[in-house]
Amino acid sequence: MRPLYDLSSVFAAQIRSAEAEGTKIFEPMIGIVTDNKDPKKLGRVKVKIPILHEEQTTWWCPLIMLGAGKNRGWFFIPEVEDEVLVLFEHGDLNRPMVVGALWNGKDKPADKNPGGNPRRVIKSRAGSKIIFDDEKNQLIIEDGTGIGRITFEADSNKITIEAIKGDVCFQSPEGDMQIFAKEAEMTAKQGNIEIHAGGAMSWGSDSKVEIKGGQAMTMSGSTANGNCGNSSMPQAPQPEPKDVEDPYGS
Repeated sequence: MRPLYDLSSVFAAQIRSAEAEGTKIFEPMIGIVTDNKDPKKLGRVKVKIPILHEEQTTWWCPLIMLGAGKNRGWFFIPEVEDEVLVLFEHGDLNRPMVVGALWNGKDKPADKNPGGNPRRVIKSRAGSKIIFDDEKNQLIIEDGTGIGRITFEADSNKITIEAIKGDVCFQSPEGDMQIFAKEAEMTAKQGNIEIHAGGAMSWGSDSKVEIKGGQAMTMSGSTANGNCGNSSMPQAPQPEPKDVEDPYGS
């Protein structure tokens, strides 16, 4: 420990410390994103900090991201001109980090709180969003163009898949597709229903089968067997759930 009477050395040390600390910033600062195309694909951005300089930008800043790790975590890169909050590691201006993005008078939130804070929303730039509605007990997935919507309704134990515009297509080109339900109904309000099998097709019922044609009914084939006394329904399909290997080994 330096003796108290060695005042010149004490003052000199304080001056050196003040000079070293003078280039450091320990407070969070508001920044504006100027570039988000990281050449090393590390999810970094460049930021300008208007209170320090109107034009100069930082070097590439890492983002503090939820669940970040090897090939995992949230991937929400701020857009150019987004307002962000910046901290500096150990106060070093050459080591900035983006803590998060900010809403402001120009960039408004993705939803409005009507009171009671009932919803959580994740929304993309194009308008696609996931809505967690605790008031209606619903989970809603919507695309940004208003074409499709999937709604999970907890109160009515119901899942609705909608093509508000356009078509719905279920495909399994390399595997099987099975649909199991207590009751099932297919209705085409305008147009036809077509079912085609590249191989054999079997229909069956544990009870009666009724086929009606409002105007006419046609059945054709190279051969036909209408012997109901010897006919039998095909074996009912059974669900066969399979374990899926966890790619992360959890």
